[in-house]
Amino acid sequence: MRQDLADFYGAITTADAAVGRILDTLNETGLDASTWVVFLTDHGPAFPRAKSTLYDAGTGIAMVIRPPSRREFAPRVYDELFSGVDLLPTLLDLLGIDMPADVDGLSHAAALLGADTVAEPVRDHVYTTKTYHDSFDPIRAIRTKEFSYIENYVPRPLLDLPWDIEESPSGMAVAQFVKSPRPQRELYDLRADPTETTNLLTGDAAAKIDAVAADLAVRLHDWRQRTGDVIPSEFAGTRIAERYTETYLRIHRTAPSSRSAIAADRGIEEEAASANQ
Repeated sequence: MRQDLADFYGAITTADAAVGRILDTLNETGLDASTWVVFLTDHGPAFPRAKSTLYDAGTGIAMVIRPPSRREFAPRVYDELFSGVDLLPTLLDLLGIDMPADVDGLSHAAALLGADTVAEPVRDHVYTTKTYHDSFDPIRAIRTKEFSYIENYVPRPLLDLPWDIEESPSGMAVAQFVKSPRPQRELYDLRADPTETTNLLTGDAAAKIDAVAADLAVRLHDWRQRTGDVIPSEFAGTRIAERYTETYLRIHRTAPSSRSAIAADRGIEEEAASANQ
């Protein structure tokens, strides 16, 4: 696990050096005066309970926006909720370009360019989704600054580890601890439990907790209705996952794993079958 973390930090160092070379080139050519630079990652680190989950470690990403050097802005950390769909409207707004009516997301430009604090945040919640990685594992979530609410739509192990994580030292270290059934719903108090380890919906939840979960569940449902969010059946979803995985292996000329691409083949059902033998 130490080597896993060392490799991760090494990747950060490599990325930092590469971005530095790009910024140096912009400075040397004078393009820094008119260039907006945006650096972001696509998901959390490739560790158990991070990448390929809807916990903060999986959906929280690194993002840096550097304005043109002729625009004198003091560096700052923006600590408000920001969804991936907000990036395009924010950049268009920063560039002074009219927003097309069919662009999703909200602009944070005014908040970014204004004072360190604003009267009202642009967002009070964000939605996150997962349907496929190298298996069919449909999950949806809504997150506020206070709570994270997650819905799991098919029976799966506590963690459905992707190939690259399952076969890593950290993945093998936790493998025996993540085979129990995953709950259908999860709710975490992000103030008291920022790493999302205590599901408040297990056992007899307090009335206040039930009310919070119910409110977030309705908001998540309404969003899914508005966006036409469709989750395939178990049969269709697993076949689609297999097709995606086979295409990936063919494009990258990678040897297939001995493990099935269908999550159910390596999850709860497999454990139950073994126990009955």
